[in-house]
Amino acid sequence: MSPRELRPAPAARQVDTALIVRWGVGAFAVALVVFIALPWSRDNPDNRIWLWSALAGVVLGTLGLLLMRWQGAPGATSDRPRHAR
Repeated sequence: MSPRELRPAPAARQVDTALIVRWGVGAFAVALVVFIALPWSRDNPDNRIWLWSALAGVVLGTLGLLLMRWQGAPGATSDRPRHAR
C-alpha cells in the first residue's frame, strides 16, 4: 500500500483517567477488605501476598491520584463539567 492510499488516523478520544484510577482504587479497597476478612489470607504466610498486593494497589493508586491533581491533569479535579450520557 502506498502512503497516498492510507486513511487518516481517527480523532483522539477524551478519557477521564482520574475516574478510571478511582475505580481501580475502589476495586483494590474492596479486595483489601475481603482479604482482611478471610482467615486464610491472614494466617498463612504464603497467602499474605494477596493482602499486601491489595494494600499496595490502594496506596499507589491514591498516590497516583494526588500526583495527577498536583500536576493539574484534566479530570483530576472535581470542577470539570460532566458530560451527559
